[in-house]
Amino acid sequence: MSYLGHPRLNFAGTFQSDVATVNNAAPYFDNNAFEPRYRWRMNLPDINGLWNPVGTNAFRLTDVAITSGCYPDGRTETYRGVDPVLEGRLADDDLRAHGRFVDLDPQNQLVSELCGVRVRLLDATGAQLLKATFRTAAMDDMWMRADLPSGRKDPAACYQSVLTDLEWADPLPSPLLRALRETTRDGRLSIKFNVDGVEDGVEQWPDNITFGRIVGSIGPHLTGEPEHAAGGRRRLLRVGEGPLNHAPCRVEESGMVFVDLGNSIPATRRGGPLADVGPLRLAVLRTDATPEPLAPLDGIDPQFYERSAGIATARLGPQQRAAAAQRPLAVIDAADPPAVLLAEAPDGLAVHAERFVFRLYPEPPEDSASAVLVATRFGRPAAQLPLFVGNDEQTPALSFPREVTTGADGRAEVVLHATDPGHPRPFIDGVVARVPFGIAARPDAPAGNLSVRVFDRHPVPERPTWFRDVQPIFQQYANLFPVMHDVFDLGNYNHVVRHRTYIRRTMLAPLDSPNHMPVTRDLSTGKRDMIVKWLESGPQPPVLEINTPEELRTVLQHAVWLEQATIPPYLTALLSIRPGFNVRIAELIRGVVLEEMQHMAQVCNILNAIGGKPQIGRPGLVPTYPGRLPGPVLPDLVVRLRKLSLEHVRDVFMAIEQPEHPVVDGREFRGRVLDPSTVRLDRAGNVLSADDAAIRRLEEWFTKAEYTPQTIGWFYNQIARAICRLDDGGRLFSGDPALQVSWPDAPGTLFRVTDKRSALLALHQIIEEGEGSPHDLDDDGIADPDELGHYYRFQEIVNGRQLIRNDRGEWVFEGPEIRFQAEGVFPMVDDPDTYRLPANSAARRDSQLCDESYTNMMTGLSRVFNGHPDELDDAVGLMYQLQVQARKLLTTPSGPGEQTVLGPAFQSPGVEF
Repeated sequence: MSYLGHPRLNFAGTFQSDVATVNNAAPYFDNNAFEPRYRWRMNLPDINGLWNPVGTNAFRLTDVAITSGCYPDGRTETYRGVDPVLEGRLADDDLRAHGRFVDLDPQNQLVSELCGVRVRLLDATGAQLLKATFRTAAMDDMWMRADLPSGRKDPAACYQSVLTDLEWADPLPSPLLRALRETTRDGRLSIKFNVDGVEDGVEQWPDNITFGRIVGSIGPHLTGEPEHAAGGRRRLLRVGEGPLNHAPCRVEESGMVFVDLGNSIPATRRGGPLADVGPLRLAVLRTDATPEPLAPLDGIDPQFYERSAGIATARLGPQQRAAAAQRPLAVIDAADPPAVLLAEAPDGLAVHAERFVFRLYPEPPEDSASAVLVATRFGRPAAQLPLFVGNDEQTPALSFPREVTTGADGRAEVVLHATDPGHPRPFIDGVVARVPFGIAARPDAPAGNLSVRVFDRHPVPERPTWFRDVQPIFQQYANLFPVMHDVFDLGNYNHVVRHRTYIRRTMLAPLDSPNHMPVTRDLSTGKRDMIVKWLESGPQPPVLEINTPEELRTVLQHAVWLEQATIPPYLTALLSIRPGFNVRIAELIRGVVLEEMQHMAQVCNILNAIGGKPQIGRPGLVPTYPGRLPGPVLPDLVVRLRKLSLEHVRDVFMAIEQPEHPVVDGREFRGRVLDPSTVRLDRAGNVLSADDAAIRRLEEWFTKAEYTPQTIGWFYNQIARAICRLDDGGRLFSGDPALQVSWPDAPGTLFRVTDKRSALLALHQIIEEGEGSPHDLDDDGIADPDELGHYYRFQEIVNGRQLIRNDRGEWVFEGPEIRFQAEGVFPMVDDPDTYRLPANSAARRDSQLCDESYTNMMTGLSRVFNGHPDELDDAVGLMYQLQVQARKLLTTPSGPGEQTVLGPAFQSPGVEF
C-alpha cells in the first residue's frame, strides 16, 4: 500500500515556487563583493539576481482541486456527488507560515527540500476534513520535461513523503477518507507531489511568474514501507533515448499493477498537456531482452494526468503474475516490433536510500548520521547483497565505509562521519559532497547519490561581538534574502537588537519548522550557538571589542573603507555644482573631500605601521550607494549619491559628521586635548619631537573619553584605546617604515606612523577635523573659522551664514552670507546607477568609463599604500580623469525627453555569476 495503489485520492492544480534566486550564485556570498544590482531581477544580458531575487522561498498550494478518488473496491470516481472530498481541494494550513523550499548548498541545488509544509483537505464549503504535516522530503527524479521556445529546457521533479500528525474531522463524512483512515496502520499517509511548469519569466514577464503545476496522490502508509520511495518494484528505468522518464511501479498480490507515469511523460510545452505517447503495455523481458507483453496499461488518455495523477494500471492473471515475479518488468509501445521504453534491471535488483540529504557539523552528536540503503530483487528484499558507497573521487571531511552488505531485510546502514573541512570555500560554509551508491557488481552504474553538506567547525568565542562575529553572518543573509529587508535589516545592529527575541526563537526552532531562520537552512550549529549566545548577552549586546593585533588590523581596514565611503557622496554634490555658481559652497565641500582623502591615507599609514596590508578597491569591499557606511557606525544612516541641496547636506552630510562631546570622568568634555605647539613635525609628516606630558595627556584622554556607541568618534576612540592596550613595548608597530606615504600638500598633516605616539596624534587629528568631535570650538580661543570641523562647515551651508565668534565669545551663524543657488546645480538623478542604464547604450558606456576611472583610481591608491608611494601622482591624475568623466555624464540626459541628467555611479563591478 502507498500513494501508488487503492484507496487513493488524486489532486491537481497550481502551486507557487517563490524561491529566492540571489543565493543561487556562489560568488554573491562574498559580502565585500556584493552589489545592490544582485538584488534586482535579471534583465539580460545583465544577470543581476537571476529570475526571482526577492523570493520568499515559500511553497504555496494556490489552487489544487481533488480530481478523483480510487476506492478499495477498484472504483475510480470523479463525480462530485459521490463523495464530499471529491468536491474539495488540497490547501495549506492557514494557521501558520507557509512551508519552504530549501537548497542544500548553492553548489548543489538539485536536492531542494520541502520543509515545514502542513496541508489540509477541505470540502466544498471550506470545512476541514483532514489536516496533516508533510515530513521534510528532498526533490527526486528531476528531468527536463518540455522544450521552451528559446531552446531552453523546462524541468520537472517529484517529492514523496508521508503525512503525520493526522487530524481527522469527526464525524468524517467522506467514504474515501474513512477508507484511508482505516487502511493505514501507523498513523501516517503516503503522499507524492509531481511539480513542473514553473514560470521563471526569463523569456517574458507573465502574470504567473513563480507559479507552476502540481499533480499528485495521497494513499495509505503501512509500517515498514519506505517513506520517500514507492514500495514494491521501486521504479522502471528509462531505456536508451526513449521519451519516458523513470517510473515507480507496484505489483500487488491481487495481480493489480500500478505504474506511476506522473513524472514520466514529456509535456508539449511548459505546464501544458502531456505528449501523446500512444497505447502502452506492461511486459516482462525474456533472457534475450526482448519483451513479452502482459497486459495493456489502462487509463491513459488526454485527461489522465490531472484525473489520476498519471498513474496507469494493468491487471495480471496468475500465469502473468508468476512471470512478473521472476522476470524484469517493462513498459513497451504499440509499434511492431514494440520498443522497450522503461524496464527493470535484468536481474531485478534495485537500490534506494531511505533518506539521501544530510547536514553534518564536526562536533558530536551532529558529526555523524546514518543512511539506510534498501535493496530489492523483483520487489522483495535482496539479502546479503554487497553494495558500494562512494567512488575514487576524494571526499574531504567525510568518511564512510566503501562497501556494505544488506541484511535479511535487504537493508544496509551507511554511517557518515564528518571532520572539520577547514573552511576551503572562502565565503560559503563547509563543503558539499555527492556520494554515489549502488550494487557492488555494477560499480559504474550508481543507483543514486547521498548528498552531504559538512559545515566548518566554528568555535563559540567567550564573548561574541557584533562586528567581529555576528554582523558578517547576518549581512550575508541580508544580501542573499533581500525580501526580508523591508521587515527588518539583518545587517543593521539596531534592527537585530530590536527583534532579538523573535530572532532567537526562530534560530532555535526545529529545522522542519516553517518559522526556522534562516529559511535557507545553511547556518551551522556552531554559528547558530554563537549568535544565540550573543543575543542572550544583554539588552545591548557588545558591538566591538579589539583584543588582538589581528583584530585591530581588521578594524583599521574597515576604517579605510569608512573614509573611502564618504568621498563619493561629497564629491558627487561638489561635481553637481555648475561652473561659476555656489562658489563658497564648492570651496567648503572641496576642503572636506580633501581632508577625507587625507584621513583615508592616514588610516592606511597606521595600518601599514602595525603590519597590515591596506586594501582600497577590489577585491575588497567597495562601498555602494544607497547604503550604510562600512564598519560598526551609524547603522540607521542611508548614504546616497545626490546633487547638492540643502536637504541633502543636512540629512546626510551633517549626519555623517555629527559632533559629540565625550564624557570624561562623568562630565561632558569641552576642553582642549592637545596644544599643537607641543608637537614639532617636518614637511614629510615625521614627528621630530613631542612633549612627553602632552602625549601622556592625549593617551589618558583616549582611555577615558566615552562616546555614544556606533558614532564615528566612538569608532576611532576604540581604535586608539586598542593601540594603547596592545602596544607592548613598541612591538605592535612592526610594519616596514618604507611603506609610509608622505603627502606634503595635504590639508593638515599626513603623519608618517612609526610608533604609538605618531599613531595617536594621527587619530586625534582625524577626530579634530570632523569625525564626530567639536573640540575645535572650545572656549580657549584656539578655534579658527577656516579650520572648522566638517559638521560645522556643512552647517554653514545649511544656515547660509559663516560661523563666527561674536563679541560675547559665542559661536553664532552671523558671518558673511553663504548663498545657495538652486539654479546653479545640475538636475542630476538621484543615486546614479550604471546598471539601470540600457545595456550597450552610449549612456551606459560613458557611465562605465567613469566607473573604470574610479576603479583604476582605487587600484592605484591601493598600490601606493602597498609599496609604491612614488605612484601617488598617478593616482591623483586618475582622480582628475574621474572628475572629467563625471562632468560629461552631468551633461547627458538621463533618458529620451527627460529633464534630469546622469551622474557618477562610483561603481567598481565585482564578480559576475
